[in-house]
Amino acid sequence: MNELKLKSHMSTIDLIILGILLDKKKNAYELAKFIEDRGIDKFLKVSVPAIYKNCKRLYQSGYLNGQRVREGEMPEKLVYSINKKGKEHFHNLMKYYSSSIHHDPTPFFIDFNSFLWNIEKLEMSEAMEMLENLQSQLMRTEKWIIQHEKEAQSSEPFSSRMIIKQYRMMVATLVIWVEETIEEYKIEKKE
Repeated sequence: MNELKLKSHMSTIDLIILGILLDKKKNAYELAKFIEDRGIDKFLKVSVPAIYKNCKRLYQSGYLNGQRVREGEMPEKLVYSINKKGKEHFHNLMKYYSSSIHHDPTPFFIDFNSFLWNIEKLEMSEAMEMLENLQSQLMRTEKWIIQHEKEAQSSEPFSSRMIIKQYRMMVATLVIWVEETIEEYKIEKKE
């Protein structure tokens, strides 16, 4: 598959779905429940509507097989399994995302940077309140992730533990950054 065609079919959600289906057949509801129960949606960008939408698209694109199943009086459901084409797509996505940083020199976008970009349009007191709120949010996140990391040490697979560790390290850096930002903002506004 050429790179341009591959890029048009890139989706981290696809990678998550295909990876889960490598282990076990599931319908869209079971996939969503698995992601929610494991807390995957807290560390990887995936939502329930996206799971349903992408399962349908992956199936229609020929990456998944589907088997209609009815249990008792329950409505019929489509159980997905990954096929050979889906496994190839999974491997292409793995290769792409393991080297995607080389395709884009600015791969990390943090939503709150759009707030910071506009901070000078605010009165100092309002800006300080918002910066302190951001600091508080980052500190709460850091505390939560440290606790989650401790709990994950004995129960999560290697990949999950390393993602949690990555987030802990990133959040710790952001906590330091916001402290410095607040101090520099105070100095800037005094001039």
